[in-house]
Amino acid sequence: MFDTLHRLTTPGLRDFAVLCRQRPGTEPPPAHVLQQLVGAELGDLLGQELHRALQQGWCSEHVADVADEIARARLTVSAFDQHFDLVLSGPEVPGVAMRDTAAVVHALLSEAHKEVLLVGYAIDNARQLFEPLGSRLASEPGLRVWFCLDIKRKQTDTSIPSEIVQRFAHDFTTRHWPWNPKPEVYYDPRSLEPHGPRRSSLHAKCVVIDRRAALITSANFTEAAQKRNIECGVVIRDEAQAGRIHRYFALLCESKQLRRCEIEPVVTSVEAS
Repeated sequence: MFDTLHRLTTPGLRDFAVLCRQRPGTEPPPAHVLQQLVGAELGDLLGQELHRALQQGWCSEHVADVADEIARARLTVSAFDQHFDLVLSGPEVPGVAMRDTAAVVHALLSEAHKEVLLVGYAIDNARQLFEPLGSRLASEPGLRVWFCLDIKRKQTDTSIPSEIVQRFAHDFTTRHWPWNPKPEVYYDPRSLEPHGPRRSSLHAKCVVIDRRAALITSANFTEAAQKRNIECGVVIRDEAQAGRIHRYFALLCESKQLRRCEIEPVVTSVEAS
């Protein structure tokens, strides 16, 4: 039983354990969720083994414990996949393990205890992706969530920079993060230059969790990138490297090379009255 668990990468085992603990009792995760997490082939096999185990009296928590124990046992062996895990998203092809980028992001965000840094170039239709994190931020006041995002000036836009930033803040609040409290949001003011050699973009895409794990990916925070596009990324579970990414963006903010975008809280009808 659970032969398929041994075919998962170590990060894949951890993500599977997190998924099982989110569904306590004897209710298995939906088949499509398993496929998104570990790929279609392994997801189907894992679903079959999980279904048999639950029928034999196991519960999801016990299965999660098994996955965690396998992951812990691998720590005694020096292996590449202890620290690095490829995230290949797109159409399935035989013999290549695929993982849904959105599922990996959700699994990483669920591991956060202290801090989440999200860096992205494009953001669109991201409410569903951010909603679990918004709930965490509301229920855990000690959790810090901050974004470094690209605020774009369209080719024909002659507005002053403050107006473009204000429009972005309104769009972020209404379309992507309509809940309170709001995360911190920073941007590169050079992206608002009308033209010339100083204009640039914040083009990086990554997620850093508690300064100990990071996802570096080609995927933006858009529905297409997270769900449908062909994307390539890598999860790094190494405190030195994850901390290096975090430190870079933290210093950019501290030195005011990335500026704070003021995101106003949403005033509900009850608060307004």
